[in-house]
Amino acid sequence: MKVLTMSQSTTLTIPDVEMFKRNALRWAGTFPVAMALDSNHYNHDHYHSFDWVLAADALPDPLMVSNHFYTLQDLTSLLAEGRFYFGFISYDYKNELEALTSSNPDRIGFPVTGFFAPRFLFTLNGNRLTINRNYPEAFELYDQIMHLPQKEKTHNHIATLSCGTDPDTYRSCVNDIRQRIEEGAFYELNYCVEFFAQGVSLDPYETFFRLNDYAQAPFSAFLKWHDRYLLCASPERFLKKTGQKIISQPIKGTNRRAASETENAVQRQNLLNSEKERAENVMIVDLVRNDLSRVAIPGTVQVEELFGVYTFKTVNHLISTITAQVGENINPVQILKSAFPMGSMTGAPKIEVMKYIERYENFRRGLFSGSVGYFNGCDFDFNVVIRSILYNAATGAISIPAGGAITYDSDPEKEYEELMIKIKPMCVALGVESFVNHQ
Repeated sequence: MKVLTMSQSTTLTIPDVEMFKRNALRWAGTFPVAMALDSNHYNHDHYHSFDWVLAADALPDPLMVSNHFYTLQDLTSLLAEGRFYFGFISYDYKNELEALTSSNPDRIGFPVTGFFAPRFLFTLNGNRLTINRNYPEAFELYDQIMHLPQKEKTHNHIATLSCGTDPDTYRSCVNDIRQRIEEGAFYELNYCVEFFAQGVSLDPYETFFRLNDYAQAPFSAFLKWHDRYLLCASPERFLKKTGQKIISQPIKGTNRRAASETENAVQRQNLLNSEKERAENVMIVDLVRNDLSRVAIPGTVQVEELFGVYTFKTVNHLISTITAQVGENINPVQILKSAFPMGSMTGAPKIEVMKYIERYENFRRGLFSGSVGYFNGCDFDFNVVIRSILYNAATGAISIPAGGAITYDSDPEKEYEELMIKIKPMCVALGVESFVNHQ
């Protein structure tokens, strides 16, 4: 089969976008690797490039000996070729950037980084579908996908999730973090716990459809990496590069979305007026400004929006937007390295809090708190992996980490309530009814 680029492509107008997206994802799942990124028609992302994109199968590369898959470092010399590369960066990549370690247990086992050049690439904007195939192959492929045999919907019926940290221990850790802040060890720390299940047989596609329908998040992602899966309903962009402009949009500040618009207007105002939430947000904004300044043209880092209140299907968030200009010749991989891992999932100062995170948490984050996305030549767009189900089909293990920023003003009870708000979409997708705590 001849391999074509997006410049050698066919664009179709399709009548049923949602049916195509679902069929195409199941079709892509017949290959060893696949990734779908879905904006869910979110109207407030002024920087999005596609409504939806799907990459499937990995192109062979005679220069590679590792199953045609690239590490992030491998891409340093390849991006100038102008191809698409899709993949992920796990939180543990921090250990390759700084003198850090990760020794907690990992239930899922994603590699540290992994990228592939897709054989098949589909993009959607509205009902306009572009396929990296010339006529008539694009029409044949579209017809094949639309006539994919329909699989009966399944329900996972996972009645119980375990939590590796009981509520009392969680509250104790929050208070200890607050004490460390008072002593001057750091200013803010993102503390997470892990909900999990063992020996589960999961339909990752149907589960993702339920998660995506429930959350409708603008940086949602589905990743199949052999027998490991990421089902992600992220509302947060980590970093995007378009031309010489880079954009980071950290989230810090969360409350529950109210049922009515009138009630939610009060919730939005409460979020905006919260001194604690604003303090969390501004600390991470300062951290991101510092990260971007390491690669930006001097004087170009600016806060485009501070404390923007954005409403999603189940929550309200405070989101700030920081932008900068970079030189034409700077390597895109170096830009990502300068800001990874994202400050919204670590705290401040970043390196110091990552050492403490390893002590407070009893699981390895792995792909959680990492990023998935794509390079399009020297441009890129990557999300923050949160609000996610991670699944190892070989072992039947499910991991659902969740957490939040702890500051001196944090209330342990309210932090635990926020934790429950954040994991609800994944529980709905899985059909979870209760939790069991383990130490």
